[in-house]
Amino acid sequence: MKKLILTCSIVLAFAVGVFATTAFTNYEKQKEAKKHPRIEKAIDAMKDALEYMDKAPDDFGGHKAAAIADTKAALKSLHEALGYRYKQDEK
Repeated sequence: MKKLILTCSIVLAFAVGVFATTAFTNYEKQKEAKKHPRIEKAIDAMKDALEYMDKAPDDFGGHKAAAIADTKAALKSLHEALGYRYKQDEK
């Protein structure tokens, strides 16, 4: 019984730590995005386009899969750019 309580306590502490770190990181990233409104608008537009393409029944002349992959790659790059900017601003 003691092992179960200890195990549950450790798992709970880990989960709370991950949640707190993620929440803080997301807040800081949102703050950084506000400093760069054009990048934030581009991210929002790409997310909207990605959702549209995912749900669209049309394959856009065979270009749907490539467009989705390219949009995801662009989103990743924009998030990395904001992350880089955040790290530079913190120095």
